Amino acid sequence: MGRSHYYVMFDGGAWKIQCDGEDSEPYPRWHDAFKDAVALAHLDGRNGREAEVIVQCDDHVFRPRWDSRSDPYPPTLVPHS
Repeated sequence: MGRSHYYVMFDGGAWKIQCDGEDSEPYPRWHDAFKDAVALAHLDGRNGREAEVIVQCDDHVFRPRWDSRSDPYPPTLVPHS
């Protein structure tokens, strides 16, 4: 089975989650999008598919922030950077 990648990105004045080419509804705050992305990735992990959450940072670079193989659930919310 493959690995899921959930991207949390800023787009058009709001945050969104993207996975497998599908976009979520917009989120006004980063931490809400991050929390939901981790919940979705966690479900994948529970169903036997490894998953990670990758976040767009202030410098527009995407960086891994949560991995179903090694990070706790629920995650500790980290400041957006």
